[in-house]
Amino acid sequence: MKKILTLLAMSAMLASCHVVTKEEPVTENEKAYEAYGVMTVTSSGFTKEDTRVKVVLKDEQRLDLYMFEVKFSEKMPVTIDMLVSGIDYEMNGNHIHFACDDIVPTAGGKPYEKYVIRDLEGYISADSLCLSNKYGDTPSIYAGALVK
Repeated sequence: MKKILTLLAMSAMLASCHVVTKEEPVTENEKAYEAYGVMTVTSSGFTKEDTRVKVVLKDEQRLDLYMFEVKFSEKMPVTIDMLVSGIDYEMNGNHIHFACDDIVPTAGGKPYEKYVIRDLEGYISADSLCLSNKYGDTPSIYAGALVK
């Protein structure tokens, strides 16, 4: 019985190591871009390889930005899936520029007020997705290659 309780406790701990945000399906009226790249916390130099970022153009003015398995420090015990909704964007040919300030992201379907997104600015080109922002007071940059 003690072994079963130990296994259950370990399973619960492992399950809590990732805060999952539900990824909504892309409708036929939306366009999605997905990239894998490196997220760097510029204040500490911490990097997270293979970070997945997805941008969904919701309409002609706004997009949603998903960031998957985000960490801000090696000591951070969990990874977080975050969603930043309602970001303004402009399209110029095949180049998309987006920016926003002071948006509360969601993580696990709930507002994540500790890490208000500030000074977010980014672009999507023919083969890359790049952005910079602050999570609360934590500055970071992301550079990824688009998945074709």
